[in-house]
Amino acid sequence: MGESGEIDEIKDGRERRQYERVDKELAVRYCRLERFGDTGLDSVGELLDIGGGGLCFLAKEAVELGAQLVIMLEFPGWLADGDHWVATKDDDDVGTIHVIGMVVWVGVSRKNPAGYDIGVQFSGIVRK
Repeated sequence: MGESGEIDEIKDGRERRQYERVDKELAVRYCRLERFGDTGLDSVGELLDIGGGGLCFLAKEAVELGAQLVIMLEFPGWLADGDHWVATKDDDDVGTIHVIGMVVWVGVSRKNPAGYDIGVQFSGIVRK
């Protein structure tokens, strides 16, 4: 592993990630960026893992490469305090974040072959 939690490049053709991933299984709500104001976050998926540069989630339908998504994540036991997050360890406290990201890979899910694993690279955060 490189400095700052980055994962070193693998020379044998396997996947290269810039940031280490954390496994989390949480619900995500999402929609295409261009539909955000019209439909809201009308699709639901399951977060499979998340890291500093992006995330992977399980979806019922494939999303095409390059699509920009608005994704809402809810973190039980956490609250936002300005620009900082505070762990409360109380599942009734739910911190919410909205991010914008681009779909960089799609594949039939290994966890659920009836669904799709969607890889998203973060490109921004929605501030309210």
